[in-house]
Amino acid sequence: MQVEFYGILEEVMGQPRMTLTLDEGATVADALTALTAEKPELAPHLERVAYAVGDELVSRETALKPDDTLVLLPPVSGG
Repeated sequence: MQVEFYGILEEVMGQPRMTLTLDEGATVADALTALTAEKPELAPHLERVAYAVGDELVSRETALKPDDTLVLLPPVSGG
């Protein structure tokens, strides 16, 4: 599956997109665990992140398919 990062998450990961291999039946929470195992600096940012698959916001319990693209959306800030 693909994972896309935006904003500060892209900065932390050092790339806008990556491929992640998960077991069948894995959830968004499983993907987050795998990502933080690879890049522990990501963990503090995930508390306020929204998750989307396609055009739909999803929860951490959502099951993922191998052809899904999980998008991690940090909160927007401005001034």
